Amino acid sequence: MYGTLRTWLIACSSTRACVNQRDSGLDLESAAKNRLWLCCTAGYKLTCLKPQCTKGPIIKSLHGDSKTRSIVFLASHSSAGGAQEIWANLAEGLAARGHRVSLMALYPLRESVCETVPSLPWTYVAARQPKGPLAAAHIVFDLARIWRRNRPDLVFTAMPAANAAAALAAALAGLHGRIVISHHSPVETHSRNLNAFDSLTGSLRSVKAVISVSRAVEASLNGKPARYRAKLVTIHNAVPPRIETLLAHLGAAQAPRVMRNRRIVATGRLAAQKNYPLLIRAARDLANATIDIVGNGPDEATLRALAQDQGGADRIHFLGHRPREEALAICAGGDVFVQASLFEGHSLGLIEAAKLGLPLVVSDVPSQIEGITARDGTRCGLTCGVDDPAGLARQINALLDNPPLYAQQAALALRLGAEATFADMLDTYEALAS
Repeated sequence: MYGTLRTWLIACSSTRACVNQRDSGLDLESAAKNRLWLCCTAGYKLTCLKPQCTKGPIIKSLHGDSKTRSIVFLASHSSAGGAQEIWANLAEGLAARGHRVSLMALYPLRESVCETVPSLPWTYVAARQPKGPLAAAHIVFDLARIWRRNRPDLVFTAMPAANAAAALAAALAGLHGRIVISHHSPVETHSRNLNAFDSLTGSLRSVKAVISVSRAVEASLNGKPARYRAKLVTIHNAVPPRIETLLAHLGAAQAPRVMRNRRIVATGRLAAQKNYPLLIRAARDLANATIDIVGNGPDEATLRALAQDQGGADRIHFLGHRPREEALAICAGGDVFVQASLFEGHSLGLIEAAKLGLPLVVSDVPSQIEGITARDGTRCGLTCGVDDPAGLARQINALLDNPPLYAQQAALALRLGAEATFADMLDTYEALAS
């Protein structure tokens, strides 16, 4: 099967590579001479190059000495999201430790690009999301050429398309044990075709390890081949030091944490995964409470209409996408954090709310129960069913109307948040690069 895939990719591929011109390591003069076209996507200027006409690496060679590693963090796309935030945070952390690090995405997707520090801009393999197998083959073959040129010591990948493309490209490039793929949500939530292809590509010799961000996510991989499962490792998420410092400051400004305004906060993309209709329907049974939802997404119009139908349009506020620091300040001003998701991996929003000392109410799916459980097994939040708006309202009202319970849950949230440390997460990722 591998030989068939290789033949198919080579036959279908007419190679191109797209890069972000803000990368100071690019051979821009050579790139300009061989430019095919320019386009602007999500505010980034991308240049397509003919590889046979381009001298020098497409991205800056990152090969280092025996201690410094060349590390690439690759995602399917660069739009704002939990996996992209984690990649940006880890890239910044490993760069601070002296490693040569870059951030890559297969393509840009939406205008809300995940924020990064200026020294770590996103670079792209293609100018847009591929449509069909031929375009996907182009990306895989382009990646193979990039890996052959730059030979990074390790590539961490996130999201199904990037996981499969990077593993296959590394195999084509002859790089063994250089790819670490990661899963940030249960695999049954992925495309069936990509999940099946992941079972193949994740078993290749090019893949060194397979990261899951929670035990619940790892459990979803039980159906993978034995060679795949032998590579599994679980690494829980955490937030970077600058965000930890900001959260500590915001939390201190609200100390002691007591119920003040009957204000419920929720953060995350307005999409089916987050199950916002449950919270909107629960609002009918929340007396004198308001709900602030931070995020944007494809379901916004539908959710606004539902809020109007439920008679809660004046109490349910859709605040849109906000920069991370602003979103955290909004969250800190709330009284209860709700995350009724249908599925998660290990939610950064949940970690941030816990560090703020906000009482937590989450859905009773395995990953969320794991997310609110301390290392000693203590449950540090309340749960509700994913289709039980009355139950969700009961849990929220119990917190809003019972000061002792509120204080207890706030203290448990802080305890939970303290267990998620960025240094531990960074050490584990760095060890994989050794």
